[in-house]
Amino acid sequence: MESKPFKCSAQQRSAKRRKHTILCSTIVADPSFAAAHQPYPRPKPGLLITCPTQLQSAQTFFSANLNGGPATHCLTVPPRYSRYTTQSINGIVCMDFGLCATLCNPSTRQAITLPLVCSKTSKAASSTYYCVNSLGFDPVSKQYKVLNSWRNYQTGKTEYRVFSLGTQSWRLLPDGPPYSPRRESICVNGIIYFRTLADMVAFDVQNETFRVIQLPSDAPNDVNTSCLIQLAGRLAIVNFQLDSQNQLSLWILEDYWNEIWILHHIVFPTYWRKKNQNYLVAGTIATGEILLAPCFLSNPFYVFYYDLERSSLRRVKIRGLPEYDSLDVSRNAVTVTGYEENILSLG
Repeated sequence: MESKPFKCSAQQRSAKRRKHTILCSTIVADPSFAAAHQPYPRPKPGLLITCPTQLQSAQTFFSANLNGGPATHCLTVPPRYSRYTTQSINGIVCMDFGLCATLCNPSTRQAITLPLVCSKTSKAASSTYYCVNSLGFDPVSKQYKVLNSWRNYQTGKTEYRVFSLGTQSWRLLPDGPPYSPRRESICVNGIIYFRTLADMVAFDVQNETFRVIQLPSDAPNDVNTSCLIQLAGRLAIVNFQLDSQNQLSLWILEDYWNEIWILHHIVFPTYWRKKNQNYLVAGTIATGEILLAPCFLSNPFYVFYYDLERSSLRRVKIRGLPEYDSLDVSRNAVTVTGYEENILSLG
């Protein structure tokens, strides 16, 4: 008997396409795939600039060259402006909304909203001001994770949860220090750091363990006048405020295990004292220079870079950002961070 060629039904073909799509999405979402297929030569590092839209109804992301020039619109993420947006890690940022968080990859124009930590209708949801999301990256496993820190004032306890990119739910961590989280964090060499009222909390992204590090007695602890940055592969605390000698102070964690901090000073030119009122230390860029960025939109829009080795300050102009809006001041806030393109799919 002559055999007839096998024919797939429409249902079978659809099922095969779904499996193929899921497989492709899984592969592209693997950080090792993204690392292997990054464009060569790699795109030059740049800046990522974010600002709210009218009435803070969404958050807009722009990218720009480190040497200035026109800004390029990447994506706009509704439904509102985030309370806090992390510094970029390999081109990925996390927008913090308390009960939930949104991961963004401006390079691929992707934004995914993570599941709620708890139901919006639950009694615990009323304390979400103390619910903070921080982004971390483990350089060994190439895994991105979000740490949720929640000081629940109804129970008097601090709870910690972890969401791993590529999974579907949060995992409650069994142990964690009993501190109130604050809306700041930075990930350096696989460790997420954030300050409490008296100490520094360190979270190992790979092992998912905590450590409490004592802050220097003379280091600032006000998130409005100081910040955490990565400097030459180390954690640093920077005081925004100039002293009487036109100096900014930096406390660098030279030895993580022995908790050794070293105090350094940056001397600025005298003209910087006037500008210092409107500029904040926003981190570092790929060249190792310290990034100083304005708090609000302006025209023209400038950022400054401070070279620690040369003790020099340079200015670059960025064009194409939204104009300052005197009628809706809520949309004038701006944040700037170092940035690099990444083809990683968020899923």
